[in-house]
Amino acid sequence: MGQRINFRKLLTKVGLLSILMTFGQCATGQKIDKTAPVALNSPYFQDWVSGVKGGGAGFMLYFPVDPASNVTLENAYFKGKAVQLKRKQNESVYVGRYTDPITVKKDIVMSSDQKEEYNNKVPEIEEKIPFELKEGECIIAYSKNGQEGYFRIDKLPKKELKAYPMQPRQ
Repeated sequence: MGQRINFRKLLTKVGLLSILMTFGQCATGQKIDKTAPVALNSPYFQDWVSGVKGGGAGFMLYFPVDPASNVTLENAYFKGKAVQLKRKQNESVYVGRYTDPITVKKDIVMSSDQKEEYNNKVPEIEEKIPFELKEGECIIAYSKNGQEGYFRIDKLPKKELKAYPMQPRQ
């Protein structure tokens, strides 16, 4: 007679192998490129404050790129925050805007009638970014020819504070 197959051991090994493969995929999913796939022409960030009480404060990110580039910048991870990047219309610059939620005035209805408080918004909780960043360091998520990747800017230069007379447009 031949050797009996122990299905319990086989299932355990297959299960462990699939779990290891899943964790291995997660670890390699955020490989950071050594060089940027696009030429950046003097990127920088700039803190801003609103001149209106409760109007907010935060920072803006600017990434001028080569107009002929086929790379799309998606997100920036900077100062422990994730910021969505958008290309300015008719310009070859990507801009990201972060507003510190603590600095924005929120209207909250406080009442003994629960129905009146129904429209109060739930506070947004910011997600932890998937990177450990040093001071001034920025990681950019990009896509090129359907492939996604990341690259690092070691020290993003800072420009002078911009004070708006009112909250900046979104």
